[in-house]
Amino acid sequence: MINLFKKQLKEKPPYLERIDSFEKLDIVRLKGRLDHEIIPIVESRIKTNRAAGSIIDKNVVLDFARVEHVDSALIATHVIHLKEYQEKGFTIAFLNVTSEWRALVDIFKESKKFKVYVSEDQAIKDLNK
Repeated sequence: MINLFKKQLKEKPPYLERIDSFEKLDIVRLKGRLDHEIIPIVESRIKTNRAAGSIIDKNVVLDFARVEHVDSALIATHVIHLKEYQEKGFTIAFLNVTSEWRALVDIFKESKKFKVYVSEDQAIKDLNK
């Protein structure tokens, strides 16, 4: 998924602040309102980048520090794509999540499948080795 953000489209999507890359980890800094209106943008970007040969090759932390709102439709969509990373042996983790986000993930019974960090330093220490 990270390569999907970085390589193909020159225009940064409205939900992406930036990506901080480390040797074995990418931290994806999300922003704004993450709701059902963003899903087609996310799906289109993934499709375009996969067609161009992007691959899954690192652990990923999604940082929600600048996210104003996230809804259940987007969580469901992300859970589907994020499971692909796990199937390839990579870790998916979250940083700076809200109680609203935790509740939505719990609804999908996915909270035990993804790590949640309260410290960026700890996420980097754990996942960039």
